[in-house]
Amino acid sequence: MENQIENFEQIKENAFNHPDYLVRADNVRLIHDQEVLAEIINVETDFYVRQIAVANITSESQLEKIATNDTDYYVRLAAVRKIKNEEILFNIAINQDEDYYICKEAVSLINSQDILVKVINEATDKDIKSIAIACITDTSILINITHNAKDFYVRSDAIKHVKDIKTLEEIAKTDEDYYVRAIATQQIDDENILYAIALNDKDYYVRKEAVHRISNESYLSEILQNDEDQHVRKTALENIKDINTLKSIAQNDSDRFLSRHAQNILSDIEQKKIELQAAINQDMKASDDKSLSESETNN
Repeated sequence: MENQIENFEQIKENAFNHPDYLVRADNVRLIHDQEVLAEIINVETDFYVRQIAVANITSESQLEKIATNDTDYYVRLAAVRKIKNEEILFNIAINQDEDYYICKEAVSLINSQDILVKVINEATDKDIKSIAIACITDTSILINITHNAKDFYVRSDAIKHVKDIKTLEEIAKTDEDYYVRAIATQQIDDENILYAIALNDKDYYVRKEAVHRISNESYLSEILQNDEDQHVRKTALENIKDINTLKSIAQNDSDRFLSRHAQNILSDIEQKKIELQAAINQDMKASDDKSLSESETNN
């Protein structure tokens, strides 16, 4: 017993006072007394030694104190990663004075859906809110956020993680903010829904996002003929593949910009045909040359 006490006293002496920080760290690894570890955290000047001390600390309150007060980022990060109490992680996550990456780490360790919602509601940094949204696995909570969050950034982030087509369609057609409607539109594949959005949304940007995802040429032609915005019409034009339609626009459209753009598209198509034919001819020539060479070799 006396030898054990003497050994422990020697370990403490080295942990506190040895001039080489690596030796101090090696001795700190052997210490599990929480009071001694807390004292080391308070007096140790080297961040690496404090990191080693954190690895042996089990007290959640002590870890919270280190995570919020230590002068070194890596020591705070090591403390955060050991915390299991999600209310403590929540407090760290919404701390405006804390380093962004510490807050981000705290959020990523939270599993409670209710606490993640609290982060979304109470954090001031929109990126921290986004990380919390990305951690939510309960679809019903995400759908509720898309409908009810006051912050349009929060709604737009939430909709990115929603797969339910009815929710996507509803948000794309009814949200008061054009950006949220556009983000919802970007998640939709159903061309009938996209066509309705392209015809009816009051904002050109939302209509453009819908048109960008449409390949049905009859839909595109109608949008091209009727939409009042040049950006939307240009997007429709770029999705059209029918050569005759493109030629008609190039020759007859009253919008000179779109007419020229259709001409450029046709020119690009023709150039690609020429390049493809040249490549085919080159391959055929190379094949003929190879056959001729083999024939001459055999003869």
